[in-house]
Amino acid sequence: MSVPVSNQGGGDSPPNEPQEKGRRVRPQKRWYERTSVTLCVAAALVVIGLGFFHIIVGVTSPYGLPFDLVLRESFGYREMVVNPERIQALPYTAAKLKHPLSIAVLQRTGYLPDAPGFEARMMGRQRESIRQWQEQFDAMHRQPKTHWQDRLQGTMQAVADPQDAEACNHRGIIYARQGEYQAAIAEFTRAIRRDATYADAFYNRALVSIEIGNIGQGASDLGTVLEIRPGFVEGHVHRGRLYVAMNEPEKALSEFTQAIEIDATCAEALFHRSLVHYTKGDHDKALQDVHRIEDLDVSVPLGFFRALRGTAGRGKVDVSRTPDY
Repeated sequence: MSVPVSNQGGGDSPPNEPQEKGRRVRPQKRWYERTSVTLCVAAALVVIGLGFFHIIVGVTSPYGLPFDLVLRESFGYREMVVNPERIQALPYTAAKLKHPLSIAVLQRTGYLPDAPGFEARMMGRQRESIRQWQEQFDAMHRQPKTHWQDRLQGTMQAVADPQDAEACNHRGIIYARQGEYQAAIAEFTRAIRRDATYADAFYNRALVSIEIGNIGQGASDLGTVLEIRPGFVEGHVHRGRLYVAMNEPEKALSEFTQAIEIDATCAEALFHRSLVHYTKGDHDKALQDVHRIEDLDVSVPLGFFRALRGTAGRGKVDVSRTPDY
């Protein structure tokens, strides 16, 4: 009679499990089980390590790589990936506000010029863009497009008294249209001496002064015109544009705002005020003016709209409105 063999390892052990000296031998772990902890630790070290570097993309590093790693001045993950092309596409003020760390590291490593050089280049590009947007807006909405001499004001009929203010203004208009600008200014000045409230003569002298490059005199004469004609919207717009050319944005904003207060439908004043806000870095205010222009069924240059969409703050202004033109 056979005697059953006892299970020396205990009743819980499978009959085919290898045993050694009465103890169970645990099965070997698979490769991914053995390396999972190591991989997790390595990944954590990589993530932590990235906090010490800026990754500059779109450049060739000194080692020939299509990116460059630059040590941070302090640990963090803000602006970890730096894109010089994207930063250079922004106006200088906007770039400083949105990417202060990126600009600093790019200048430190030589991928961007120092602050004065960067600002000069950005301002030059910004001025060129604004000039193009102004020309596009004027071309779209000035119908018919007139020469500046056609805006000279006053009667073109002969006056009996050659020394009368109206007669002097008349001669000044003729000289201006003939291109004799100094003679025109002299006649407009004679008209002003004979009648200090003759707005047409002040306005005409302003136009000729601007044409010969004396924008300071032009702005002054337009100011006198506005004192005589307080509700003269075109005068405010024209003077605002002169202040823009003179790099006096606050005065320009004041003139455009006064024009808008007189005529809320003045798309030209709204457009030029939005340009000033854009140059000052107030992109949300600029976009608000653009939306007001669109509400008037007036289009703005698409390039300007796209520039604002790329710089306006999120959550403050509706940037979802995309023009169809």
